[in-house]
Amino acid sequence: MLTGMLSIHYDVSADGRTVAEAEVDGIGDAQELVAGAAVSDCELAWAHSAVDLSALGFAGQPGYRRLTGQARPSPLPEGVTELAGHEDTAELCAAAYQGQWGHKTPGTWPIPEFAGTTVLGLRRGGHIAGICRMIKETGQIDAPGLLAGERDQSGYRLLLAAALSRVPVGPVTVESWGDGPERVQACEELGLTTDEYCPGWELALVQESSDGLGGPDR
Repeated sequence: MLTGMLSIHYDVSADGRTVAEAEVDGIGDAQELVAGAAVSDCELAWAHSAVDLSALGFAGQPGYRRLTGQARPSPLPEGVTELAGHEDTAELCAAAYQGQWGHKTPGTWPIPEFAGTTVLGLRRGGHIAGICRMIKETGQIDAPGLLAGERDQSGYRLLLAAALSRVPVGPVTVESWGDGPERVQACEELGLTTDEYCPGWELALVQESSDGLGGPDR
């Protein structure tokens, strides 16, 4: 058992890999995170840190971002609807953010913190191509997620615009994890500005081999 004071959270990423995650203030914390991940047989270590962790083998990732702006009340854009309860599933939630830093596979469903939320769905060709979860009354929005093969900037922007249109009036807050520059640009085009940002870092302790089987990182 680790005796350090670092708070490490253990979970499963949206693409099904075990991950150890922590807020890291320095190299020592990062080393403790890696040790904790190794002891727990995790495949990934995720660090939230303004410190450059590349010397330890971490790769920089788009991290956590909080943006703020104003509601843009209007009818829902064509192609976006509110999902029915049976459409809002753990599988869809994970698929929308698969491979995206900071996003997890729900361990239970429904997640208690999702109570009272509305989920908007982008529909293309008869299927749900992306989602955006929000609380209309408070203007809190989770940045959109799109399924593999549907991850164009226009779909992301359309979902986010739809969420902004559902807030009746006043300020909105958008939280995102793992969204790169093109998606940030889409946010800015909709009048959102970054109030907080913390870079993300990822270390793969287990790499997928060419035959698709996992093996130790060498």
